[in-house]
Amino acid sequence: MVSDSGSLVLRDLIRLEGRSKHIYSLYSFLVVILLTFLLYIIPDYYFLEEVTYSTAFSILKLYRFNVRYDGLFVDTSSSGDSSFLVSLIDFFSRFDFHNGCSPVIKALTVNKRFAIVRACTAMQAGALLMALIIVTPARPWDKVKATSFTIMALVLSNFLRIALIVGMTVTLMVNYGTTYDAAWMWSHDVLGKPIGFFGTILFAFIIEGQNVPILNTVSLWIDSLLDLFSSKKDSKKDSKKDD
Repeated sequence: MVSDSGSLVLRDLIRLEGRSKHIYSLYSFLVVILLTFLLYIIPDYYFLEEVTYSTAFSILKLYRFNVRYDGLFVDTSSSGDSSFLVSLIDFFSRFDFHNGCSPVIKALTVNKRFAIVRACTAMQAGALLMALIIVTPARPWDKVKATSFTIMALVLSNFLRIALIVGMTVTLMVNYGTTYDAAWMWSHDVLGKPIGFFGTILFAFIIEGQNVPILNTVSLWIDSLLDLFSSKKDSKKDSKKDD
């Protein structure tokens, strides 16, 4: 029965045509953007920063990296960006209960500090996936299961990711004489792309496995966008014929 229900949802979404498809695509896309923003900015994820720090710290210690807790990090830098979005983020960030502080891992071997900030909790991806689950038609219990399993997998894999980034940065600096900037670029930026790619595939499989067809929702967005471009091309061809 569960698979049949999932199949029905799948067929209903695919059958959307014309105006109904475009309205649903626009509505669901805007709702996902709004929910992603709210789910990432408004909650105070300091507890997750602490858990991420302590778990990554334990993993690094397990592999005999010379690290220690090095107090808290407070970001006092200013990007100079006064856009509405940045101002809104700064406004909501004031309502945390830890004064914008984040725990720090210090690698004594290279004398470098690694702050575990909100962006290190993987909740950007978590917020986006939760928003997609919310807007995709499915049974409420399937959505609860999909959200629970996805967040658990996301958080656990992120612990390993943070430990890997710190460990790889230190290893490149110590064993290969790499500068900090180059080591960070390779461990965080270059390594982060394949991790993010395969992680996205994994989380999509987890969600789809709970009969929440988020790939259909994304496919409808792409399909509606292609329809928009094709209609513009057709209109240009018609106008040329009239000329």
